[in-house]
Amino acid sequence: LQTEAAQDEYDSEAELKTLMEIEPEASRQTVLGYSMININPPNYSEVKYSPCLTVDKNDVAGHKVVILAQPYPLGEGFCVDSDMDGFARQCNVNEFKWCNDVVDGAQFQFSCYQQSCEKSSINILVKMVVSESNEGGEVEYWCDSTNDTYPSSLIRTKPNVAPDYEGQDPSQNKEAKKDSSAFSNTAQLFILCVVFFIPCFF
Repeated sequence: LQTEAAQDEYDSEAELKTLMEIEPEASRQTVLGYSMININPPNYSEVKYSPCLTVDKNDVAGHKVVILAQPYPLGEGFCVDSDMDGFARQCNVNEFKWCNDVVDGAQFQFSCYQQSCEKSSINILVKMVVSESNEGGEVEYWCDSTNDTYPSSLIRTKPNVAPDYEGQDPSQNKEAKKDSSAFSNTAQLFILCVVFFIPCFF
């Protein structure tokens, strides 16, 4: 479990660099506090593996906890099951969020879904965050205000800086100004001549 305060301490540029260099098969990698877990679908894996997350209630009784998960790279849909009462199986998930009171021993299992089951491995970035407070009035609406920043947001919000323009500004070109002025004077003279001579033809 991670603390609520830690969610605002990440440097976006540093986390983006980590995300770009992440190695799916390596262990103990984190991006924005997310840890990488791997699903091994049964069709193309020697050993089927559907990882589980378990909520540990030690020292967090009365608190709320949020679980966030997202595939890496995006597009690999997955399923989430839980042994909690009232939890409905969710499938074809790309951004998973569950938030509620801490329930000791609650488990969440991640598995493949349809086309993703044809992969040899699916990478999921997951994290659990616990509320700072366990006071009823303070945590009642905590789930509505959690920092739900997914790793993909690092890429979506990366600013695209246009390169500096190195060409010549025509408005600052003396020759362009001279030509433009000459053309303008000629055009004005022509208009005056036309206005003056039109009555002569009638």
